[in-house]
Amino acid sequence: MNDVRECPVTFVNEGMQIVGMLHKPGGDRLPAIILFHGCTGSKLEDHWLFVKLARALAADGFMVLRFDFRYSGDSDGNFDDMTLSGEISDGLRSVRYLVDDCGADPERIGILGLSMGAAVAAIVAGRLRERIGSCVLMNPVGRPVEDLSAFAMVKNVDVSSFPIEFNSFLFGRQFFEDLSSHTPLEEIKHAVCPVLIVSGTQDATINPVRSQEYFNVLVDSGRTAELYVIDGADHTFRAVRWERELINRVSHWFDSTLRNKV
Repeated sequence: MNDVRECPVTFVNEGMQIVGMLHKPGGDRLPAIILFHGCTGSKLEDHWLFVKLARALAADGFMVLRFDFRYSGDSDGNFDDMTLSGEISDGLRSVRYLVDDCGADPERIGILGLSMGAAVAAIVAGRLRERIGSCVLMNPVGRPVEDLSAFAMVKNVDVSSFPIEFNSFLFGRQFFEDLSSHTPLEEIKHAVCPVLIVSGTQDATINPVRSQEYFNVLVDSGRTAELYVIDGADHTFRAVRWERELINRVSHWFDSTLRNKV
C-alpha cells in the first residue's frame, strides 16, 4: 500500500503528555497494532527497529502506533521517575486512544513489546482480555526483579546507592521498589488472544529461558501460543538477517491472527 500517512501524535495519561507516531493506511476501522519499547528505549528502538517494523505492518494494511512511555524519549517526565507501573498505565491508555481517537477497529487490536515492553504487553493482554486480539512478545522480561538484578550483575552496575547510573540513564529507588509489584508471567495467563514469543538464542540481556517460560505458561493455561527462535540473534535483533526474519514472522503472525479476526 502506497497511501500510508505517518503522523506525529500526542495523547495524555495522568495529566502528562505522551508523544508518538501513527502509521495510518487509507480506510476506516482498520486492524491496529501498538508497539511498546524496552527500558531506556524509545519509539524508534535500537537500529530503528520499531520504525522498520511499523512501516512494514502499515504497508500490509495495519494502523500502527509507536510511542514513548512517559519519562522516556519525547514524552513528559524525567527518566529517573520511570516505573513499570507507569508504563503499564501508559500501555492501557494507548489502547483507548487508538480506538477512541484514531478510529481503529476495537475488535482487532494487537500489541507488541520488546524486553521490558514485552512485560508491559503481557500485563496489558492479561488485564484487557477480549479487547486484545493478538500479542507478540520479543525477548520478554518475565520476572522483573530477577531479570533486572541479573542484568545489573552481568553489566557490573553499581547498585549500592540511588540513583543508579547505567549508560547515562539514572534509575530511581522507586523503579526497583515497584518491580516486585508485577508478575507478567502470571498475568499473561488471563490473556485470551493468541501469543507469539520471539526469542534470540544469544540474548545476553534477558535469559532466553524466559521465552520458554512464557510459552509453557500459555500452553498450560490452554492458550494459543507459538515460540519462534531466531538462531544467533541478540537482545534487539541487531543484524539485517535477524531483523528481516523477525519482521517477516511478526507480519505473518498479525496477518493470520488479527486481520480477519471475527
